Amino acid sequence: MSEQDIRALAALDEAAENAGGYVASPFEENICYDYRKILDYCKKKGIEPLDMTIREMNQFAIQKCN
Repeated sequence: MSEQDIRALAALDEAAENAGGYVASPFEENICYDYRKILDYCKKKGIEPLDMTIREMNQFAIQKCN
């Protein structure tokens, strides 16, 4: 790794730290969800799908997608 690469990585780390840190996707790849049930759930709770927690979303996972 060159000095230029190290400086680029340091700049990326600093930018990420200033933005609040790195964030990994909370969702596994290739999982399908029952969107109709999600919308019904949100309507009953009076929330938007974006406001759901991971635990709430996971109850609507139906299978791994290809």
